[in-house]
Amino acid sequence: GRAEQKMSFVTHQTSFPNAFVAKPAAQKKRQQQKRVKVVKVSASSPSSSSELDDDGSNQALLSRRGFAVSLTVLAASFHSQNENVSHARNSSLPTVLVIGSTGQTGKLVVASLANANDANVIAGCRSLEKAKKMKLDQNGVELLGGVDVTDTTENLALAMAGADVVVIATGFVPGNPFKMNAAAHEVDNEGVVNCVNAAKKAGNVKKIVLISSILTNGRAAGLADSPGFKITNAFGSVLDEKLVGENYLRNSGIDWVIVRPAGLKNDQSGSLIVGQEDAMASGEIDRRLVAQVMAKAALDDKAKNKVYEIAEEGSYSNGYDCGAPKCQIVGSDSSKWFS
Repeated sequence: GRAEQKMSFVTHQTSFPNAFVAKPAAQKKRQQQKRVKVVKVSASSPSSSSELDDDGSNQALLSRRGFAVSLTVLAASFHSQNENVSHARNSSLPTVLVIGSTGQTGKLVVASLANANDANVIAGCRSLEKAKKMKLDQNGVELLGGVDVTDTTENLALAMAGADVVVIATGFVPGNPFKMNAAAHEVDNEGVVNCVNAAKKAGNVKKIVLISSILTNGRAAGLADSPGFKITNAFGSVLDEKLVGENYLRNSGIDWVIVRPAGLKNDQSGSLIVGQEDAMASGEIDRRLVAQVMAKAALDDKAKNKVYEIAEEGSYSNGYDCGAPKCQIVGSDSSKWFS
C-alpha cells in the first residue's frame, strides 16, 4: 500500500483524505480485457467456481447475503490472489460499503461504523493483505479486496452488490510532480464518476457519502485568490478535479452527502464546527472527527443531498473566522450535525 502524505501550510493546511494512486492507462486497459475468476469456499458445501466477464452478469455474482461464512478468492490482473472475508450479516440492518478503507481516514470511518453497531460494514480495499494487517476485520467487519475506483464500472458494481450505502473515502496523494495532474484527474474526478456509475448499475445503492475538501468550489465562491485555494489546487488542480466528481454525484439521482473537511490532522484540539456549503476558507480537523461525521451521515436520514463543511473550533488562520449563521459549533452532540 501507499502511505498517505499530509500537506501542511501556513494559512491553510490540507492533507488529501486517502492513499489512492492512479494506475497507468496501459495497465488499466489490460485489466479491463481480463476476466475475473471467482472461487467460493463454503463450510457447508463443496468448492465451486465460475468466471466473470466484464459485462457484470448477475449469474457470475456470488451472493453475500444470509449467514453463511465463506471465503471468496478473486484472481485479477492486479492481484495474484485476493479474498473476501465474510461475516454473518444482520438482515434487519443496512449494509455500508466503505471504499478506500485502508487509508488514514477510511480506516477510521470503518471503525466508527463498526463501533456504532448500527450497520453491516464492508471494508472495501485494493489490498486484502494490507486490510488484514491493519486488523480491519474486527467487530464483524467484512473485508472485500480488489475494490479500486480506477477499475471497470462493471467490477465496481459487483463490489457494491447488496450495499445500501457507499462511502467514498478516497483521494489522490501528491507524489511525482509530473504525474500529479493525471493522478488527481483519475482518482478525484474519474474515480468518483466511476463509483457513481457503478452504484447506478448495481441498482441497490440508496445513498453515497463522499469525502471532499473545503474550497472545492472556491472559484465560484469568490475564494480563488485565497492562499488556501491557491496552495491546495497547485497540487494537480485537485480542487477543480474534486468539483467535477462532486457535481456528477449531485446529478446522479441517488441521495448523496458531501463532507468537506478542513486540513486533516491526527489530533483533536477543539470542538466540531459544521458549516454551510462554501463557508470555510481555512481551518483544521482531526481525522477521527471527520470519520465520525461521515459514518453518521451514512445512516442518518437527515443527512441528505447536502454539503457539510467541517473544522475544529480555534483552528482557523489568523484574521479569519467562520461564525454564525454560516458556521455553528456543534461539538459532540451528533443530533445537531445535520440540522
